[in-house]
Amino acid sequence: MAVAVASLGFSVAPAMAAQPLAADSSGLLVEVAADNGGVLVPGQDLGVSITITNSGTSMYLAGSVSLWIENSPLATRNAYSSWLSSSSGTGQPSGSTVVGSVSTGAIEPGTSTTARITIPAASVGFSGQANQATYGIGSTLSIGPNTQADGRSSVVWNPADTGTRTNVAVAYPITSPAGSSGLISSADLATYTAPNGVLSRQLSGILGHASVAIGIDPMIIASIRVLGTAAPLSATEWLVRLSQAPNDIFPLSYGDADLAGQIQSGLTTPLAPLSLSYALNPANFQTPASPVGEPSPTATPSVTAPTPTPTPTGPATGPALPTMEELLGWRYTLGGIAWPGDNTVRAADLPKFAAAGLTTTILASSNTNSASLEATPNALLTINGGKAVVADSGISTAIRAAATAGSDAAWHGAMAQVNAQLELVSHEKASAPRTILLTFDRAWPSSGTQLARTLDSLAVSPWVTTATLPQALSATPASGVSIKDSPEATQRTRSISSLVAMENSVDSFATVLDVPSTMIGQARTQLLTLLAVSWQNPRNDWATAVADSLKASTGILNSVKILQTENVNLVSAQGSIPFTISNGLKTEAVTVVVHASPSNGRIEIDSATTKKVQASSRATVLIPVKAKLGNGQVTLTLQLFSQSGVPIGGPTTVPVDVHADWEGIGALIIGILLVLLFGFGIVRNILRRRKEGRDERAGDAAAANAATEHTDASAIASGSASGGAAEQDPAGTSGKPRG
Repeated sequence: MAVAVASLGFSVAPAMAAQPLAADSSGLLVEVAADNGGVLVPGQDLGVSITITNSGTSMYLAGSVSLWIENSPLATRNAYSSWLSSSSGTGQPSGSTVVGSVSTGAIEPGTSTTARITIPAASVGFSGQANQATYGIGSTLSIGPNTQADGRSSVVWNPADTGTRTNVAVAYPITSPAGSSGLISSADLATYTAPNGVLSRQLSGILGHASVAIGIDPMIIASIRVLGTAAPLSATEWLVRLSQAPNDIFPLSYGDADLAGQIQSGLTTPLAPLSLSYALNPANFQTPASPVGEPSPTATPSVTAPTPTPTPTGPATGPALPTMEELLGWRYTLGGIAWPGDNTVRAADLPKFAAAGLTTTILASSNTNSASLEATPNALLTINGGKAVVADSGISTAIRAAATAGSDAAWHGAMAQVNAQLELVSHEKASAPRTILLTFDRAWPSSGTQLARTLDSLAVSPWVTTATLPQALSATPASGVSIKDSPEATQRTRSISSLVAMENSVDSFATVLDVPSTMIGQARTQLLTLLAVSWQNPRNDWATAVADSLKASTGILNSVKILQTENVNLVSAQGSIPFTISNGLKTEAVTVVVHASPSNGRIEIDSATTKKVQASSRATVLIPVKAKLGNGQVTLTLQLFSQSGVPIGGPTTVPVDVHADWEGIGALIIGILLVLLFGFGIVRNILRRRKEGRDERAGDAAAANAATEHTDASAIASGSASGGAAEQDPAGTSGKPRG
């Protein structure tokens, strides 16, 4: 890229005749940045970088950029703000002088190119001026006769220290990227606390600047401590570095939850964590150790909240697990500070913060009427029930851009805005030096590496005296400053209300568990992280995160249910109807009470039935019923409850066909059959016995006849034998005379 050396009044080199491939220049962006953070001292050349970005879809051919300087200095901050916000594409403004130009090559879509223009010190038009002053500078890009884009910045002429130094305090939040898990995982902690990780860069950038107050998200501390001996080494070392920092430290809300959004959604006090027992593994606490940075007896809590559920300390034979105080506590030097997101607060929110113990609120000046005042006010503002410390939005915006700058030119351009505004403040009409607060935001991108450089540059600014946050809080209160209500979007507060209502439902559902605090604690921490201020960054898809959270919670509420049952036939006067209960929770057993109620009096149910169902399983429960007189259909309504009486899921209905009379009819038939059977047996037995009697008598008679006949036969035979013998008896021994 060619370099043009020019001075005030230098004639502009003619632009190369080239026609753009597209007439629309809306995709072109010109950024101007003077070297040395926009500060120029006597004897120094004025070097300017001009960055041209083509964010469109069309390629532009060769052109030229010109550099011009306003002839008159800017007198006030409002004039400076108007200068920067003037619309581009209008070309060189009147009242300015072109000091140089340089040609540019073709610019492809989605690419950037940087041109350099240097003005020798002797040729700078205001080099002979004895007083400090801020001048507007700018550049115009010309491609052919119709395509133009403008960029504006400033340069501060600083021949001597003639202004009043401003006391500048800085507050920096240490938070993690937006999430919704309630705690930072071990893998993410290892990444964030690695040498180039986001948490390491944040802490490294602050160390060495003891005046910078640190607002720390307690979730980061707790996420490391709950891991015990399983915490990544880099994370525990990071925690040690934080404990050794000389800075003032105060706690943010857990997960850096959005305080203003909670109050505006209808909560009377901000939410606080309840239990972290769900994340504790006894195996990681075999060797007890004192937590790094454990709280002192006088530590001030970040939020006044209901008493947390005690963290179980494990069985008597197991290791002692850390308590909530040990997991969350720290040796804070400041407390009771609320730090809502920029431009999210109403005046009515501040008393509610104070009632919750947050008596000091950090506000953005754009959330007040400060811009309409003649001079920049002190940061301290007295409010009902406490006080607020108002951060200067204009300078804070510029210093945030410097800390996250992706290039050297971008850093110089952002610091030029910081220095210009500080120089203008030093010349404002005020009876005493002002004390102002600058704040960084929660949207640090992973590419930001300029924090230390930015704080170093701020500390040596000729218009700054470094101050601490406690000094800002003890300064003279500002006068004429009032809160300008800037409520959050209605859709956001409605979403917060939905999330809170869903958490309440999950808390009620958790009563089916043996230890409800595990689910209740996890639900609360996940909610708080989903309310993080960083989610307000448009680059983060909060709407999708909310939808995913509500879907997951709905899945929990529907995880325990009675499975659908087909028609049931009841054919006896009493019995038990089987139903199946499913527990879809992966790690928790549940104990439920089944209540059944009939739609009419055909059946009666004496009592409820209690059943324990193991994780990821099903169990059968028997409902005892009694049938009354009469047949017909009954609709049985089943409802699960926890043992504390909380309804679990919705009711289930099952049709039951009652045929209780069939049992009586069947019994009668069986009785008749039994009578007939027994009667038949008796009759048969009688008949058999009679037959046997007849047969026996007949046999006796036959025997008698046979005996008679035998006797007769014997007699005859005997007679015959006797006669024959007599006749043959020669001696006549028979005694019978012969005839």
